[in-house]
Amino acid sequence: MKTFSVLNLPVNLSDNYEDWLINRIENREFTHVVTMNSEMAMMAQKNPDLAMAIKKADLVVPDGSGIIFYLKRRGQKQQRIAGIELAASLVEKLGKKGKDYPICFYGGAPGVTEKATQAWHKKLPNINIIYNHGYLSPSELKNWCDSIEQIQPKLILVGLGVPRQELWIMNHRYLAPNAVWIGVGGSFDIWGGVKERAPKFFCNYHLEWLYRLYQEPQRWKRMLALPQFFFKAIF
Repeated sequence: MKTFSVLNLPVNLSDNYEDWLINRIENREFTHVVTMNSEMAMMAQKNPDLAMAIKKADLVVPDGSGIIFYLKRRGQKQQRIAGIELAASLVEKLGKKGKDYPICFYGGAPGVTEKATQAWHKKLPNINIIYNHGYLSPSELKNWCDSIEQIQPKLILVGLGVPRQELWIMNHRYLAPNAVWIGVGGSFDIWGGVKERAPKFFCNYHLEWLYRLYQEPQRWKRMLALPQFFFKAIF
């Protein structure tokens, strides 16, 4: 798979990430997937640990119109792949295979992964999901890690926010060395109906960030990274 550098961070270019990941799952190959957008790329410029996690990842997917713009400016044709859509397609494919393909949801506020799991069960009654929220005490976290190690999920989705989720995956990959691990940000909130994803209008015109800012105005400081990335993309 071709790799291109975005602000000294690797991005893998492909027209079919899903089949590649399904093949990795079937072959029991450990895979850390990072879905990188402009905000994460700028954060990594100041966070060496996050930068290292991205560079060590087995697959870095261009999730964000800013990354696509950066690539296009440098002659690289690549379609944007939304992390939530990639994760959902994998959950659906494994869910149809039933109990022999366990999936793990970890992160979010208490109750969120439970709601997300219930929503997936309505779509796929035979899906096998273990879940927990991201506010566990040390003893609860130890028990949760023991559960992951015992069950050995095929797909582990971690929604702890950037950079915490990427670092958590890097430090806990030993729990399920044959799984595909993906940091999914706020995907559980969307699946569980706690928040709404941006309408198609915002997605089509690369304005998802604006809708997210409307939902979470406290993120305004983090959004300042977007014009900084745009400047770097041009110059």
